[in-house]
Amino acid sequence: MIRISFLSFALLGVLFSQTAIAAIPQGIQCNVEQDQVNTAIFVETTVTQNYQSCIKGSLSELEVIANIQFDGGSVDMCIYDVNMVKRALKSFTADNYNGTSLVMDNLSIPADKGDNLTFMIRVHGGATCVLPATNDVKLFVGEVRLGGTPTAKNLKFTTGFKGSTPDLDAADQGRGRSSNADQTLGVHARTASGLALSVEGDCVSAQRKSTGVLNFEGETFVQIFSACDRGQIGQIKVAVPFVEPGQEFHYGLLRTDNSLIEGGVFTQEDVTDGELLLTFDKGSVRKGQRVMLKISCPEGARLAALANGASDSSFGRLYINGQAAPYNLAMCAGLTAATASDIEAEHEGRDKIEIGAYPVPFGQSLSITIRGVVQAGATLQLLNHQGMPLQVVSLAGGKLDAPIRFRDLGHLRPGLYTIRLHNGDNVVSKRLLKG
Repeated sequence: MIRISFLSFALLGVLFSQTAIAAIPQGIQCNVEQDQVNTAIFVETTVTQNYQSCIKGSLSELEVIANIQFDGGSVDMCIYDVNMVKRALKSFTADNYNGTSLVMDNLSIPADKGDNLTFMIRVHGGATCVLPATNDVKLFVGEVRLGGTPTAKNLKFTTGFKGSTPDLDAADQGRGRSSNADQTLGVHARTASGLALSVEGDCVSAQRKSTGVLNFEGETFVQIFSACDRGQIGQIKVAVPFVEPGQEFHYGLLRTDNSLIEGGVFTQEDVTDGELLLTFDKGSVRKGQRVMLKISCPEGARLAALANGASDSSFGRLYINGQAAPYNLAMCAGLTAATASDIEAEHEGRDKIEIGAYPVPFGQSLSITIRGVVQAGATLQLLNHQGMPLQVVSLAGGKLDAPIRFRDLGHLRPGLYTIRLHNGDNVVSKRLLKG
């Protein structure tokens, strides 16, 4: 009866309430809102509302009018970007609820104009939530789903967006936050170009622009980019205004076939002035080769990274939990170019092929081992004393772990035979005795 009474009074309060949405804060350049009420939505589990960004820039504010009775429970509000990746979360209880609305401010969630964004409200425990709404389709700004089912209503809410700006000083006045904590996290929402991000190297692969902050929590993200020359990537810097204290984050530099070049662990202590420095001393890359920087956030640990909306993929592309995202991290990679002697040594190591054989002398069969890397289309031949091929085997490229076997050799006359490997422009031969 108590809950029924609350819902009844809440509905009456919603329909006759003159609760106004807060005035747009200074610096907001446009807002998306629905401010009319003639009905309400009772939330027992979840409700979502989507809408479109009104400007290219970042979402800064969100306020949803709500009438809540907590009864020891809580209400979460999450914001999702155009790829339905969670970018902000705040939990409300009787202690931090203002009595009229759910507010998330000091945000900096990148968006292009027209991007579909979504917020979700989830009810926990004994809480009861009533949200003012309208069923007038002419006023709709998006779609509302209640427990996953579409409903012909739109909530009463407002959002504030800030546009991209080349003014670092003005942009640095904003601070981004994606947290349940009461204090801000010190995330600078720098919507600017020309970030320093200086690294050592003979050349640099860099994307130094930022239109806002991406907030990661318990997620894995991968930034693909191209090597600027042939050599070794020695340093990578990433603009990370916030890294969760006391947490270890795993990272790796990988090739696009997911083979690891080098990896390690970093913490908040590896960040200086909002820049994370990662160093590498293994592996070589070719000019233009696509490589991947992979960072994994522990469950419950947050990392904020500056990013730029990727209108093209000339620098690379960001993937979040395996899904392509229309952003590129603000980062740079310094590469030490290979010298002539380095390249010669690399060729020698790569082209050096050794052939082994057993048993010797051979009888009914012969097994050949190859140490080194062979090219796709290489062939291995068994030749008689006149140089005529008796058997030929085509080889797959790469390293060959299993021996190559020649069978049914019992009919061959005893004497000397030759194994010959044709590997691109290189030929390696070995003479063997048949018993």
